[in-house]
Amino acid sequence: MTDIPVLLNDKDQIEKFVQINSSLECQVDVSDGRISINGKSIIGLLSLSLFDPLHVSLIGENINVSKVVSAYKKYNLIA
Repeated sequence: MTDIPVLLNDKDQIEKFVQINSSLECQVDVSDGRISINGKSIIGLLSLSLFDPLHVSLIGENINVSKVVSAYKKYNLIA
């Protein structure tokens, strides 16, 4: 399991975040410290408090974490 802090500031970042996560073969959990949701669900993300950084957990085998982090950085999603 790998934890990555992200910050989603607008709807475009939320859409890009879900697109990136949906392309992954691993489980993506996102937590705001209060609840945890599926990181591939745009509706789930909208139920979180987006004012503070979120904690993303990538769960699975053979996850290319550096590729995911690079994709997040490309769209300024890393907190």
